Amino acid sequence: MKHTKPVLCCIIFCTISSTSAFLSPVKHNNDVYGHNMNMMLSSKLFSRYDHNSMSTTDLQRRFFLSQIVATALLLPYPSIASESIANEQLKFHSAAYGQEEYTNSIVASRDTNISPREVYDTIASDYLKDVLNAVSKEGGVARALDVGAGAGVSTEVLYRLGFHQIDALDWSGKAWQRYVVDDPSGYCPSTVNFYELDDERYLDLWKSKYNNAQEGLFDVIIFNFAVNESKAKQFATTLINKQHGIVLAPINTMNDYWLKQNYKIMDSEGRALWSTADVGAWSVQFQPDVTQDTCAGVWCAPFNGFQKKR
Repeated sequence: MKHTKPVLCCIIFCTISSTSAFLSPVKHNNDVYGHNMNMMLSSKLFSRYDHNSMSTTDLQRRFFLSQIVATALLLPYPSIASESIANEQLKFHSAAYGQEEYTNSIVASRDTNISPREVYDTIASDYLKDVLNAVSKEGGVARALDVGAGAGVSTEVLYRLGFHQIDALDWSGKAWQRYVVDDPSGYCPSTVNFYELDDERYLDLWKSKYNNAQEGLFDVIIFNFAVNESKAKQFATTLINKQHGIVLAPINTMNDYWLKQNYKIMDSEGRALWSTADVGAWSVQFQPDVTQDTCAGVWCAPFNGFQKKR
């Protein structure tokens, strides 16, 4: 039981006081511990009484109580503050969280693997909160898939929303390693799993593990890079909960056109529930999908070291 010792002391002190006894504060130094402390406390207790007027039973009872008081005072117990810190450390945290800024350019994803804040504001939308509430009403535990997790900022946004069971993936684990694993302030609980895989390889792994079983489905899937509409629909119809699951993704306005995306939310049948051409006040361009043959430029193979699935 938490914090039982202070309560125990209170009960004992009150019991002693009710028989007209009073335990004087005992100031001790490093030389006064254990048995010596017990004897000092016992002496303080008995010094207030006329021993001749007390029965043997009374004396034994008071001595017994004094021993318990001494033991309770000497034994350490966790403070509320220390437990609060311990609980805080159990939450997912990326050291990159808080480094995101509102963009002054049209490029959403940079080499730092931290997107502008508008992107994370969109992730923390009412649509995702509605899903969380629906799962909660059913008595379930919400699951999320974070595709292109990068430094883990989007993962922390999901975790803070209430999605505590998360699969996060990125074809490169460098940013995750730096901000979540290596940084002293980073922490990843056992309910958050990171996969150094691209989305196509992860999908193969998922199918081999769950074989489209209900327990493997996600309530929310978010993409942090541009995708063609066909990929967003594939993940929506394959991996999300059929009752209330959604996919949030920046989808190319035209197939394989990586210069302009619309943010969309899809249901389990791939139908658009919401769409916007802009994120915040900006028309945002996301990094292209590295798995696509049409991906070109510094963010694509062979310049970034990515090896396509064959």
